[in-house]
Amino acid sequence: RELHAEELRLADLLHRRDSVRTVLETEFGRPLEALAAEVRAAGSAGADSPAEAGARGAGGEPSATETDVETLRERLREIRDRKTALGPVNLLALEEYGAEKDRLDVLDTQVADLVRARDDLREAIRRINATARDLFLDTFARARENFHTTFGTLFEGGTAEISLEEGVDPLEAAIEITASPRGKRVQAVSMLSGGERALTALSLLFAMYLVKPSPFCVLDEVDAPLDDANIGRFLRMLQRFSDRTQFVVVTHNKRTMEAADWLYGVTMEEPGVSTIVSVDFEGRRTAPREDGSRGAPARNGAPRGGLAGRQSLLDLDPSDPDPLPSEQVSAPEPALASD
Repeated sequence: RELHAEELRLADLLHRRDSVRTVLETEFGRPLEALAAEVRAAGSAGADSPAEAGARGAGGEPSATETDVETLRERLREIRDRKTALGPVNLLALEEYGAEKDRLDVLDTQVADLVRARDDLREAIRRINATARDLFLDTFARARENFHTTFGTLFEGGTAEISLEEGVDPLEAAIEITASPRGKRVQAVSMLSGGERALTALSLLFAMYLVKPSPFCVLDEVDAPLDDANIGRFLRMLQRFSDRTQFVVVTHNKRTMEAADWLYGVTMEEPGVSTIVSVDFEGRRTAPREDGSRGAPARNGAPRGGLAGRQSLLDLDPSDPDPLPSEQVSAPEPALASD
């Protein structure tokens, strides 16, 4: 029994020793053997030497050496507190740093590529805007000169002007149109009558056609607000441009229909049955069949032009052995379509 009690006492002492060892090593951050060696070295030095004893003041005040030791101890405690605040050491920190650095390098490369692409796009946009601005200003100047001519022709006098908004990029500036028909003062287009506005718009359209003609032009009820005098000037302008452009005019005006080379209309000879009728004003007419399809056109006259191509698409029977000749398709003459 006594032996067992001694064994328990020994085990308790060993446990307390290990606890003290752990606390000391944690507190001082060094192995217990190193700390013991330092204590033995300090003990072997013995008491203060006479010189050290004389270094103390008469009142027993600590010497400068002791003050330095206390300062160092205070600094040591601060360093230990900072070390404790840092927490445990991450042994994988170097590997994690390498992985994050590689990722950062990839992201830096991607950012550099994006910045370079952005700069390239900005430079391309700048060049495109510069080219577009030059082309626009050149076209605008030519259309402006043509507008003076076409406006004077349609109105038989008067002046008109188109201008860009000042202080704004030409590509984003508003276009202002002012017109002064013969006998009237200069005013904005919104102040003109319906017929005058229509003629002014036609003047600008034909001015653009003089800059860059188009092979086809569709005009839908543009002559509706025009009186008989203006209709005549409008038709003369169409004739001037008919050598370079083929006009398709949707109209209800009789004078406009009379000036056409070809006339297309929709009629309802029977209730609920619509029939397309085309008329060649040079003496050629294609009559509808009873089933609503088109018959072969009579060869009693050669058309001057018009919408022969349109007629071939809408009106010719696929089984017709004698369709219209192909050269009639591209003839640039005005043609009218009526509802």
